[in-house]
Amino acid sequence: MDGVPHTNTIVSTIEDGKAIIVTLRPDWLLISHKEFDGGITNKLIGYKDDMDGLMENMVLLRMYGNNTDLLIDRKKELRNHVNLAKMGFATPVYMTVNNGYFYGYVDGDVLTTDSVRDPKIAPIIATTIARMHCKTETQHSDPVYYPKLNEWLRNVPDYFSADKFSALLKVVKSKSVLSKELQQINGKLQSADLEVGFCHNDLLLGNVIYNVHKNSISFIDYEYGDPNYLAYDIGNHFAEYAGVDNVDFNLYPDEGYQRWWLRFYLEEKHKCKGLGAVTDDDVEKLFREVNFFSCCAHLLWGIWAIVQAINSEIDFDFAGYAAMKLEEYFKRKEQFFDLI
Repeated sequence: MDGVPHTNTIVSTIEDGKAIIVTLRPDWLLISHKEFDGGITNKLIGYKDDMDGLMENMVLLRMYGNNTDLLIDRKKELRNHVNLAKMGFATPVYMTVNNGYFYGYVDGDVLTTDSVRDPKIAPIIATTIARMHCKTETQHSDPVYYPKLNEWLRNVPDYFSADKFSALLKVVKSKSVLSKELQQINGKLQSADLEVGFCHNDLLLGNVIYNVHKNSISFIDYEYGDPNYLAYDIGNHFAEYAGVDNVDFNLYPDEGYQRWWLRFYLEEKHKCKGLGAVTDDDVEKLFREVNFFSCCAHLLWGIWAIVQAINSEIDFDFAGYAAMKLEEYFKRKEQFFDLI
């Protein structure tokens, strides 16, 4: 793909990956590795030369999770990464293998539930999202939310077994309930005036990196990147303020904070597009859209987690996560569903 070399092999161990690294970095004399935690879709291993010692020179190996092709278009993911690297929004891709690829490391710190709302960092996040939305070109302009979720629903069983989905059954009794919710959302989307463009679509804390030395924000893991409603990207990001490992939905940002954050986003986007000054009406419109989509994001990741619970071999309580996300969806629906 676009000049990226491919090796026709499956990489399943650290040593398999090291054998490829030797060909990619023949001048490295003392190769070490680091397994990264926090990935719930893929396995991630970093390789570096201990003679060099610089983390910024690390090469990452991304190994796809079992059956994740049910959720992710891997060819599109790779194409996104390569194209975004050309535009300066991602690191280079060095080589692909049959079950993953090798690419550059983003140096910095993964956001936490505290740092994401740091008044010095949050505006940089907002302006970086705005630049991505403004500058990233797409091959088509059809928003992915409804068709992707409809596709995932086809991999959800009609009914949920009590042994695996006991917590979920307290929230949702069957697939038909989820289908009905999605159709209600789609009805809203069809009648709303919503801006569409390229979105990351998965701006959870672990995918946002802050470099304190450069005072910059970078995004990683564009596997769900696609055209979508721009407000969805922000709403999903706000929903992820709750964290993943110890989810606390009370950390959802309040109205005052959101309006403050959204003004940074809009000012950067207006500057990028050569628009006029940001008005209170601009902020109000985006505020309403973002909160509607934060609700929609809970439905999406709840359904995603059900599919993962059935197919994934990664050690994570996907069934419990699905129950949490869908419970929050129904709670937020009462509050946010009529905002657009």
